Amino acid sequence: MLLNTLTFHAPKTLAEASDLFGKLENVRLQAGGTFLLNALKLQKRKGTKTPEHIISLSKVKELIGIDTDKDKMTIKAMTTIDDLFESDLLNDNFAVLKTVCRNISTQPIRNMATVGGNLTCRYTWTEMPAVMIGLNAAMHFDGGSSMEAEKFFKNAAKTDKIFTHVEIKRDPKASIAYRRVKKTQFVDIPLLSLMINTTFNGNQFTNTRVAVNNCVAFAQRDQKLEEFLNNSQKSSTLADEALNHIDAAIYDTRSSDYKSHMFRVSLKSAIAQLVNSK
Repeated sequence: MLLNTLTFHAPKTLAEASDLFGKLENVRLQAGGTFLLNALKLQKRKGTKTPEHIISLSKVKELIGIDTDKDKMTIKAMTTIDDLFESDLLNDNFAVLKTVCRNISTQPIRNMATVGGNLTCRYTWTEMPAVMIGLNAAMHFDGGSSMEAEKFFKNAAKTDKIFTHVEIKRDPKASIAYRRVKKTQFVDIPLLSLMINTTFNGNQFTNTRVAVNNCVAFAQRDQKLEEFLNNSQKSSTLADEALNHIDAAIYDTRSSDYKSHMFRVSLKSAIAQLVNSK
């Protein structure tokens, strides 16, 4: 299907992209393009208004790359999912990103899709938001502004600025369990995903973050379960007990019986993994 007429811009610097984004009207940003092009086709098919301008960020080298030091990891917005997956920097609490990247679609898509596109496309079912909330990541934007990933998704991933990079603090003491269930055998997008990130003081859970994506709303934290776990120690019964201390609305809203069941199976499995970790 041919798209409606538009003007395509391909700036080579962040400053040029920011200038265009600020002065053009009815404009959309393009990262890898795997979400945007399908969205434009759908808009045309429905007869709804499509953007007059597309600004591609593919040539902005300032937005590509991964950096780490002893304190943090910085992932720039136009880094592809495959480049992140293949990085040898994914250790400590960053290791969960390899699992998340592997779950995203197919190899051809991972070669094109970007971290920034996955985080800012405003689809509720994408893979990265829950894990970034779980890792307590900070989202950074052109002009120097930033906000916690949790706050960004509470605001429905809305922004009028160019997303530049995400920053994650290093935590070698973190214990992480990540679960994801795909929608169907034939449609490999998530039906649900969740991540539990905690630090053990002996057998005691501390500083626990439970990030949940029910894929009908934007990813969020289950603070009720966090509170329960932070007052708990490892035990053989903890995974079962925890199911009595969840924010049920997160898991049951617009859920089928199967989905609600799989959430509880996934929670039990994730908590059992943490209980059995050394």
